[in-house]
Amino acid sequence: MPRKPREYISAEYGSMHIISRTAGNAVWFDNREKEHIKNLLLRFAAGFYVHIHSYCIMSNHFHILLSDRTNDAEHATPEELLTRYQKIYGKNSFPPEGFVNKDGSMTPDEDGGVQRLRNRLGSISRFVQEFKQSCTRWYNKQYDRKGYMWGDRFKSVAVDKGEARLVCSAYIDLNPVRAGITTQPDDYRWSSLGWRARQPNAAARQLQTIFGADCDLPELNTVAKLRSESDQLAWYREFVYLSGGVERVGKGGIHSHHVRQVTRYHGHLGIGNTLRYRLRNISEGVAIGSPVFIENIQRKSQRKIIRPRPFLKGGLLYATRVLHPKPASPP
Repeated sequence: MPRKPREYISAEYGSMHIISRTAGNAVWFDNREKEHIKNLLLRFAAGFYVHIHSYCIMSNHFHILLSDRTNDAEHATPEELLTRYQKIYGKNSFPPEGFVNKDGSMTPDEDGGVQRLRNRLGSISRFVQEFKQSCTRWYNKQYDRKGYMWGDRFKSVAVDKGEARLVCSAYIDLNPVRAGITTQPDDYRWSSLGWRARQPNAAARQLQTIFGADCDLPELNTVAKLRSESDQLAWYREFVYLSGGVERVGKGGIHSHHVRQVTRYHGHLGIGNTLRYRLRNISEGVAIGSPVFIENIQRKSQRKIIRPRPFLKGGLLYATRVLHPKPASPP
């Protein structure tokens, strides 16, 4: 019996919370896998017509809070559609211009495949499906394995705008705390809050704000009108810490000491926290030094040359992540 098609709500009405787990809840993702999955997520989000609000990649599952942009896909030009397609699959790749039959022949579309590409890149279901398939192909290739990596179909929950989206986002960013992996949510580098704390400018470019001027709650409407991304992030960070400070039976939480630290500055990162997140680069697989030094390290490790960023504002030191060589055997 065919599966019932999923129903999604448009961004005009709310968002979707996507959850997917590994087959048998197997713990397959270590730091290296989480990093690659995060990068894949951002790559696919740059091509598909979706807005990512929040995400968290755990050892055996992931959460994504997103809004669809189907209307934008329907009005996109063929050139824009092709640019987005190539962001996902490479600049030398081209989508099929018709329906590919089982025998390998093609039944061409009258418009050259434009509407087919609109439907593809404007679909949340296709976005999650192709993202997960790409994760599986990469993982299987790395560890010379075959077969499925994910369990049942991903779960999707409709989330209203305003308070519902805010609470859902906080729930996602608090996953590592509730699981007892970390005591502070922005210490976890494979979540949206962790990324926003470490690289606020890069995160602001690729993640959509949780707030919106069209929400019904006056308080969140005010937050949405804050002039800077840092003010919005500070408000949200304080909300997450206050939420994490609420005790849940059998779950980890944020210590009251950390909650007081964050609320004292209304969620803003002080110089101490800023230094802490910059200094974490030392233990998270990076090179620190001059741009020439960093480039030489990357060349020796035969990795892609990644432009370094300032280690601290106004300083002469730069930093970038240098990926470790792939492990010889599966974890």
